[in-house]
Amino acid sequence: MVMETETKFRDPVWGAEKLASMSLFRRFKPDELQELYQRGRFISLRPQSHAVIEGEPTQGLFIILDGTVSIYKTDPEKNSLARLAVLEAGAYFGELSLFDTAPRSATVTAETSCTCFVLDAQPFHDFLNLKGDNLQLRFFRTCAEELVDRFRKLNADYINSQHMLWRYAFRNSD
Repeated sequence: MVMETETKFRDPVWGAEKLASMSLFRRFKPDELQELYQRGRFISLRPQSHAVIEGEPTQGLFIILDGTVSIYKTDPEKNSLARLAVLEAGAYFGELSLFDTAPRSATVTAETSCTCFVLDAQPFHDFLNLKGDNLQLRFFRTCAEELVDRFRKLNADYINSQHMLWRYAFRNSD
């Protein structure tokens, strides 16, 4: 069973389908996704081991092929880690490292045995440069749209939280 799973993970057609399911790569053609998938590598994580640690140098994009991870952020007031999310097979993290070299913003810990596909930033940029301006334009247009969507969601969440705070403040001021 493990051998069959590992063989599936190494299939570029299967991998291209996984990449295609990510909004970040929605404008890539199937052959481009297959070639990109072949530029990545695989890592295995044991339960409670770290894929990345907050503050460390960035590595690249991780796609969870099998298993479950938790995302943690340091709470400076309590000097402890706060769990932000639990991600399962098909989810991804570390996508920001494809854009900049800022240190990791969170710690990712395996909850179960995991297999992850890792696409390091440099091979990704080499691939974009090799393929030319058309692919770069398609990718960065998608990135801009993703950022706009995230910004709009954050803005809406901020406005909703401000409304809730004001309602709570006025309710308790009586």
